[in-house]
Amino acid sequence: MPGRVRQTLKLGLSTPRSSTSSLDGESEHHSTMKNLRRSIEMAGAERRGSKAGAKQTAPAQFDMEMESPPLVLYGPAETSTGAILSGQLKVVVNESQIRLDEIQLELLATVKTKKPVHSHCSDCSTKVNSLHKWQLLTEPVTLSHGTHSYPFSHLIAGHLPATSHGVLAHIDYKLVAHAQPHGGQEMRYERALDVKRAISPGAEKSSVRIFPPTTLTATVVVQPVIHPIGSFPIQFRLDGVTKRGLETQTHWRMRKLNWRIDEKSKMVSPACAKHSHKVGGEGKGKGKGVFHEDLRTIGSRELRSGWKTDFSAGSGQIELEFLADISPASKPVCDVDSATGMVVAHNLVVELVVAEEYCYNKTPRLVTPTGAARILRMSFNVIVTERGGMGISWDEEQPPVYGDVPASPPTYTQMEDIDGSTLDGEDMDRLQLS
Repeated sequence: MPGRVRQTLKLGLSTPRSSTSSLDGESEHHSTMKNLRRSIEMAGAERRGSKAGAKQTAPAQFDMEMESPPLVLYGPAETSTGAILSGQLKVVVNESQIRLDEIQLELLATVKTKKPVHSHCSDCSTKVNSLHKWQLLTEPVTLSHGTHSYPFSHLIAGHLPATSHGVLAHIDYKLVAHAQPHGGQEMRYERALDVKRAISPGAEKSSVRIFPPTTLTATVVVQPVIHPIGSFPIQFRLDGVTKRGLETQTHWRMRKLNWRIDEKSKMVSPACAKHSHKVGGEGKGKGKGVFHEDLRTIGSRELRSGWKTDFSAGSGQIELEFLADISPASKPVCDVDSATGMVVAHNLVVELVVAEEYCYNKTPRLVTPTGAARILRMSFNVIVTERGGMGISWDEEQPPVYGDVPASPPTYTQMEDIDGSTLDGEDMDRLQLS
């Protein structure tokens, strides 16, 4: 027992010492962390200050002012005359003067695939093409303090694809400016360009579908060109729904109608020279690639009412007119057919379910289902494009040339002077000029 009491006393005396040492360690740890945070904050403030100072003390910088209207390619790629790009590249000199060896502006088209041949190869995933290049300086020049403007212009060809951000690939355009100060660091500036395509809507397209072995015939009137924003009407008529006998008749009753807009994307991911062996033919990778395809629905709806049914007129018919639209949340892509391998097309799919019924001619309202039903499916190609608005193509805005000036008014080749007697009379009013 004395030994046990002595051990307990020893433990009781050692407990305060351990707690005191732990408190001292925690305080030292907190002070160390506080000093570390303070040093990190000071380093961040110095870094931000150095960046701000670098921006303020930059000898010169680029700016750009666009003068052309929005870049819209009017008409399909086969007949479009393109869009004019024009503006001014500005060099803002912050110091008293700066000497530039060259100023270059370049229009680039970038195609980036989402599924490259090699996932970690930038040459496989991104292809950059130079469409045009401006050499704004032909010899070194010294620019004084202030803003110096360099105009530029270019006609973007009508066959080029519009800016597209699809599921399988992206197509982007941008302007890149370079300037090399004498003995200094290169200056660089980029500006993205949004190139759109607008196809004018044509006449309504009427399509007829026959569904053998039945006598059903569907007529659909749809707009050939639709837009990502806004709705468009669809007219639907189903003929041949009634078949009459001597005492009985059978007819098809529509139960529901579904419509959807499918977006089908295709892309050929090219391979670079380094990874051409993955697509076959070593050393012959140019023009080879991997084909990808994607199908998604960008708008759909189901209708269970809203149509007019007439079984008594002729062979019977069902008429319906409804509005369809594209969901903006799906981020649709306009139609693209590019030589880069990117193709985007759209289809309107209409499905309806009809059920067969029969009744006696004397009591047409007492119908009995036969149990037979059919699903009728129709597909139509539609073009998704941006709205043209009030804009017109650049070639239609130019002033008329000499040959387009209409003929002037006719000239009078024979003129005769008529001498008459002076008109005098009391009832005449005289005009006096003061």
